[in-house]
Amino acid sequence: MITWMQRHKKYLVVTIWISTIAFVGAGFVGWGAYDLNRDRAASVAKVGHRTISVQEFQSAYASHYNFYNNLLGGKLTQEQADQMGLDKIVMNTLVNQTLLLNYADEIGLVATKEDVKERLKNNPTFQSDGVFNKDLYYSILKSNRINPSDYENGLEKEILNTKLENFFKLTPSTKEIDLFASAFFMEDRLSIAAVTLDANEVTTNEEAIKTYWEKNKSNYLTKKSYTLELLNLPASQTKFDDKTLEEFYTQEKHNYKFEDGKLMTFAEAKSKVAIDLRLKNDKKNALEAFLSFKKGETAPNETKVIFDDDTTFPLDKIQVAARDEVLKPVVIKDSYVIIKVKEIKFPEPMSYEMAKKDANRDLLEELKKVALEKKAGAKLENFAGSDIGFVSRDSVKSIAGLSEAKSAEFLSHVFDNTTKKGYKVIDGKAIVYEILEQKLLNKDKAKQYVSLISENVLQVKQAELNQNLIKKLATAYKVEQYYKGK
Repeated sequence: MITWMQRHKKYLVVTIWISTIAFVGAGFVGWGAYDLNRDRAASVAKVGHRTISVQEFQSAYASHYNFYNNLLGGKLTQEQADQMGLDKIVMNTLVNQTLLLNYADEIGLVATKEDVKERLKNNPTFQSDGVFNKDLYYSILKSNRINPSDYENGLEKEILNTKLENFFKLTPSTKEIDLFASAFFMEDRLSIAAVTLDANEVTTNEEAIKTYWEKNKSNYLTKKSYTLELLNLPASQTKFDDKTLEEFYTQEKHNYKFEDGKLMTFAEAKSKVAIDLRLKNDKKNALEAFLSFKKGETAPNETKVIFDDDTTFPLDKIQVAARDEVLKPVVIKDSYVIIKVKEIKFPEPMSYEMAKKDANRDLLEELKKVALEKKAGAKLENFAGSDIGFVSRDSVKSIAGLSEAKSAEFLSHVFDNTTKKGYKVIDGKAIVYEILEQKLLNKDKAKQYVSLISENVLQVKQAELNQNLIKKLATAYKVEQYYKGK
């Protein structure tokens, strides 16, 4: 069974090291201004005797961006990344990593060439039939625009960091494991009652909606939009025989994988191979058309307005483009398209009529929550609920008609609070509860998950040690930061 700890492990395990090695298919964006004195032209910072290169910063930024973008379902915009200070997060991470590397150098830890070779040999990405393939290795790096020496330098740093972590590895004690197990696996016997609202118990009117909108205008903005002039290029009609396609597949087969990472056979990838080979052959004509379009010698054949949530066009490039900038050819629906960013329209407050529907919805939600909290508070005064027995953080049964996910959210609220009685407004209702009894340690679960508990104890102790060590190292090694930020 997948338990709460396994479902939420990413929240429990605290790590200090985030790899800066990433295979990034997209180009890098602008990085702000940085000082160009001495060796600064190629670096964003110097920490102790080590420098942080522009390439390292770009790669780390791309890794972090992709991580947060995946968390948001692919909807992270560059503007949002700037607002959250992603570049500063990346810089802080790299400085901390480099402080640790300086210390590793000082105490004599070394990542040898043999260590790097061993790491490369054991990476499944670079293997054919379970064996390291040198040609495949160079081909993958080339297709991702990564210099082999940069990649191997990054591996050296990862290996050195691993050795430093092992140097400071802190074995969890039995008492620490028991304490964590008590926190993770305590059980509460709950009495609960669901409080709901009648259909017309909360209503709004035109005046209330307008007043609410007036106070919250900044929350109702139009989407940022881009007017694009497009030059859609027709696909060439070249036909390829199977021999030509198979030769291309042999060179590029690492690009043809199923979602589980398994390589496709030639037969399975054939249709994709034909498209990719045709695009490769069309690229020269696309670049020639790009130059002609950029000079104004060729007119666009389509004008389109898109918004910041569009998934068809390359927003990562469009969002950082200047007005009237022409982007290099991109592939959209298996054909080349050249894009000119003709106009950029930034978000602006919606009119009342445009925002009315959303404002009414938000006002109703706010009023319902207030009403539910008032009724739940009154219910608590003389509480009498239904005894649902013992529950724990990883209980998967439905509570008060809630879905499994909402039930888990409710239980997290119960176990994260210290009061005996309380309520949680969730999914349009308030769940009022009282803790009748508590068990601090479920020994059977603790035994079942002792390995996972030990790992979490180790990670928390390691993070605490690293945090304190970094504070100390920041006073021991000089940090010069050339990157000025956005």
